[in-house]
Amino acid sequence: MSKSFGRATLQQSRNVMDEPTAALGVKESRKVLDLILRLKAAGNGVGVISHNMRHVFSVVDRSLVLRHGKVVGVRAKSETTPDEIVKLIVGVENL
Repeated sequence: MSKSFGRATLQQSRNVMDEPTAALGVKESRKVLDLILRLKAAGNGVGVISHNMRHVFSVVDRSLVLRHGKVVGVRAKSETTPDEIVKLIVGVENL
């Protein structure tokens, strides 16, 4: 098990994962995403901090975007797109 995967696994006890797949390969990333889904299925809330929208959208129910320490948007997954979330992250109206 890689150090990064181990770190992501340990962080689950706090229910926040900060860039849990950033330094992982495809197979290890899938394990982390599966872990998040298992935690959710068991009724646990999990916060995922990531810039990888493909990974985020595969596991989240809603997204909260902070910019400069302020909430700039909260969107249900069913009511948004990865592109809209990226626009909130970077703070531009049109990309």
